[in-house]
Amino acid sequence: MSSDFRPKKIFGKFMHVTDIPLETKSGKTLVFFLGASFCPFCAAERWAVVEALKNFGTWENLSEDFSAEKDEKYLNIPTFNFPNASYSSRYVEFQAIETADRHFNDIDNGGKDPYSILENYNSDQMIPFTLIDGQFMLAGCGYSPKLFEGLDHDKVKNETAFLTALICSNLKNYTEGRCSENNIKELIKQGEAS
Repeated sequence: MSSDFRPKKIFGKFMHVTDIPLETKSGKTLVFFLGASFCPFCAAERWAVVEALKNFGTWENLSEDFSAEKDEKYLNIPTFNFPNASYSSRYVEFQAIETADRHFNDIDNGGKDPYSILENYNSDQMIPFTLIDGQFMLAGCGYSPKLFEGLDHDKVKNETAFLTALICSNLKNYTEGRCSENNIKELIKQGEAS
């Protein structure tokens, strides 16, 4: 990182935290997500993660779910379940840690943080937390779960363009799919200019 590096807010609520990409064992761009199934804010943010990653690979065993049905400000927010899902891509490595299910029961993740992301980027383990390639992070949700109240999975709209553009900006040699779309290219230019 150069001595003149200045963190800057870009792409909604994502913060640019470094110019140095995270080195992964796979050599791919890493998308990391920390959440809890009961959390309505996590439920909302999972939509953006799922939809953005569809542009670069495929999901298996990704099931629909809902946030908690009690004891939270927003209830039964439609979302997806990451603990049993797997994601494969030639370009992106995805890692999710979910700390509890929608009934507030702990989930054993078996030391699923090989890059020490929580230690280095989110030691307080705030949820939801999304990290793109060690360079861009979001602690919290890009939008309110209130937008999802009363909706089912088929009706939910999301802001996947921001996540997609961040991933595209890190995949320098990837020009396929959504990365070649004009609106994504424009978002990348806006991010680079800010």
